[in-house]
Amino acid sequence: MLFKSQIRFVEDFERKFLLHFKETIEKNSFIIKNYVIKKQLYDKGIDGNTKRLKGYTRTTIRYKISKGQPSDRTTLKDKGDFYASITIDAYFDRFELSSNVSHTKYLIKRYGQEILKPTVENMNEFMRVHFIPSLKNKYGKFTR
Repeated sequence: MLFKSQIRFVEDFERKFLLHFKETIEKNSFIIKNYVIKKQLYDKGIDGNTKRLKGYTRTTIRYKISKGQPSDRTTLKDKGDFYASITIDAYFDRFELSSNVSHTKYLIKRYGQEILKPTVENMNEFMRVHFIPSLKNKYGKFTR
């Protein structure tokens, strides 16, 4: 019973921390989506584990060149339906990216579930630039 108020403080802060994490993800989901779509898939052709995606076939390379799209890396972009359909669901302890276009299951089968995962580098940036400053702004009185 000696540390009852300290335990209550830690439990309360943990609950507030997780709630704030969920709210920050919801508020800034477009940033995480941009990390995956632009910085990973389109710019680098990598998945969330920084693994380079399997290359295009020769036919697809010719098609990409004719459309003026990158052919030196797999971007998973043709018309943009897959990119546009990516959504983020935030929970108290995690978040999940998904897509509801019909060909998503084929993309995941060929390239893996990690195509819908931000890299550690991008998540570190998100935490440093968005989450931590927001947390300090809202709960700074707890950290001083």
